[in-house]
Amino acid sequence: MTRRDPPRRQTGRSAAGFTLPEALITLMLLSILSALAVPMFRELVQNNRVKTASFELFLTLNLARSEAIKRASPVTIAPLGSGWEAGWRILDEAGKVIKLQPGFSGGVLIAGPNTLVFEKDGRLPQVGATAAFDIAVTNQASSVHGRCVRVDLAGRPTTRKGGC
Repeated sequence: MTRRDPPRRQTGRSAAGFTLPEALITLMLLSILSALAVPMFRELVQNNRVKTASFELFLTLNLARSEAIKRASPVTIAPLGSGWEAGWRILDEAGKVIKLQPGFSGGVLIAGPNTLVFEKDGRLPQVGATAAFDIAVTNQASSVHGRCVRVDLAGRPTTRKGGC
């Protein structure tokens, strides 16, 4: 004897899927949430671009200072091209490249001195000299903060939120 399953009952309504009003309400809620999230995401990306550029510059200044002390000779940091946004390079006394930093995309602006030289003791060449780099983005939203990288009298770089 074979056992047979009882026939399934047919109902007038299918249990799978969404109704049209449910789908429309879901789409409406998703569009409202995405409209709120896009500007916040843009500000997050711009803040991260500014932070990345400032920390890369900070690391480059520390490296150049330590190379000047290690080599006991002046080390120069110079921008690539017309501005610091295009990137920069660290050069030893003979003009040999120690490190090359490529440029930043996304509208990062970096204002600073034409070049920066660390003497063999890790200080800047002029007595009492300091240097500052102001980092921001071109289309700055209200909550995007610029950053300042400053080199003090002893040649040590520091970074902080806000302009110089």
